[in-house]
Amino acid sequence: MHPNPPVPSIPVNELLSEELAELRLSLVAGRAGLDRELTHPRIQKAGLALTGPLDKLKPGRVQVLGLSEVSFMEQLPGEQRADLIARLFEAPLTCFVLSRGLSYTPHFIQLAEEKGVPLFATSLGTSQLVEALGRFLEGRLALRQVLHGVLLDIYGLGVLLLGESGVGKSEAALDLVVRGHRLVSDDVVEIIRLRGVLTGNGPALTRYHMELRGLGIINIKDLFGVAAVREKKDIDLVVRLEPWVEGKSYERLGIEEPTFPLLGVSLPFIEMPVTPGKNLSVLLEVAARNQLLKHRGYHPAKELARRLDERIQRRGR
Repeated sequence: MHPNPPVPSIPVNELLSEELAELRLSLVAGRAGLDRELTHPRIQKAGLALTGPLDKLKPGRVQVLGLSEVSFMEQLPGEQRADLIARLFEAPLTCFVLSRGLSYTPHFIQLAEEKGVPLFATSLGTSQLVEALGRFLEGRLALRQVLHGVLLDIYGLGVLLLGESGVGKSEAALDLVVRGHRLVSDDVVEIIRLRGVLTGNGPALTRYHMELRGLGIINIKDLFGVAAVREKKDIDLVVRLEPWVEGKSYERLGIEEPTFPLLGVSLPFIEMPVTPGKNLSVLLEVAARNQLLKHRGYHPAKELARRLDERIQRRGR
């Protein structure tokens, strides 16, 4: 339905940014590789992978070497340790970080420099390092997508309105704001996926603004106050508004539960036909209330179908 967004990546040199100043990372070797790309937010500790095939160490990740890894390599006989280190640097790894103020052999540092694999060091403990780095990478490497649509908070439910330009998304959103609901973004919705949850917000430049044909651009926050807007909202329901098409089959019972795929997450989806005189804001309020009931385990259409089945079975006895 929408093309998959590119896999996000950041260069290794971002680990030296002010945003991570608390980690006190210093570059020991491998400056030539600072443009290598990190593509995965999960931090990897070599651990048991050092005792077997190194293919479990994945490229695109930060490899953290803590006390257990360094102690293991140091207790190996000289030739065996040299062979392991050589194989480490033959693997397509992106960068290493030494925690706890640990140091390592000149051979390790030499190979990091020769192979252009950045080697960082910090005095922080391993768990603190992994937690902070993980938060940073999760935010920077999260899947993102930009959609043309409107995002609203209706009864606490994040509702994403989609549809062709001119179908009435902004007008419906304005009516909902007047009825006490909250606008997150009009026209452009930036979506980010974190821990399997999709959160939408508007671009900073146009945040809280809305374009209405014949009226121009208005600022919802200035007109209706801070209670009429919010900066971001998790997305719980997708509604596509589309002009009524004669002969097209639309959902009548509501038993089926279609979904809308977005950034690998399947969201509840409603296709809502638009006709002149239809009160979209009321229908969207009802859709949100109905979805909230489903979240609480009550499905009105399925409940009615169950009761009908029971009555048919009783009459058939």
